[in-house]
Amino acid sequence: MKKIIACVALLSLMVSCTKDLGTLQNVSTKDFKTDQQYELALKQQSFTANSLEASVDLALKSVPNSSFLKNTKISSKGKKITIVTDVWSMSKRKPEKNKDLQLNKYKKPKGQSSQKRPSAELIAKLKKGMQVTWDHPKAGVGSGVIVSISDMFAQIEKVLDKDGKPGKSVKLPLEVLKPAKRR
Repeated sequence: MKKIIACVALLSLMVSCTKDLGTLQNVSTKDFKTDQQYELALKQQSFTANSLEASVDLALKSVPNSSFLKNTKISSKGKKITIVTDVWSMSKRKPEKNKDLQLNKYKKPKGQSSQKRPSAELIAKLKKGMQVTWDHPKAGVGSGVIVSISDMFAQIEKVLDKDGKPGKSVKLPLEVLKPAKRR
C-alpha cells in the first residue's frame, strides 16, 4: 500500500511540474507579407528550448522559407518551454487570379491582331460624303459625314452626339462605322 501511495505521490509531482501556459493563434519572429500566399509545411510538431522565443526560432528554422506558426500550444516543464505548433511557409505556387474580375469589354484579348480588318463589303459601302453613325469607347455615340477615308480610318465632320448637339470632327476606324438609316 505504501508503494502505491509513493508512486501516486511521485507521479503527481511529475505532472504538477508541467504547466500549460496557453495557446496562440499566430506567432512569428520574422516579418511576413500579407499579400503572399502560404502553405502548411509541418502539422502539430513539438519544439523545446530554454525560452519561448528560442522555441519559436527553432520551429521556424526547421523548415526553409518558413514565415509563421499557427495554433501554437505553449507549456513549460521546469526551465524548458515546449511548443506544439503548425509551421507555415511561403508557397512556391503563384497566387490564383481573381476569377470574378470583370474584363474591360473594349480591351482586345491576347493573340488577336491589334487592328481589325473591316470586310470588303463594309469598305465598299462607306464612301466620301456618306452619313454614318458609330458607337466607340473613346468617341462615344454619334453621327456625322465622312470627309475622307485613308488607311482604315475615316475623317468625319458635321458631327452630332447622341443628344443631337454639334461636336468636333473625329477620326475613327472603319469597323465602328455604320451607314446611317435614311429618314
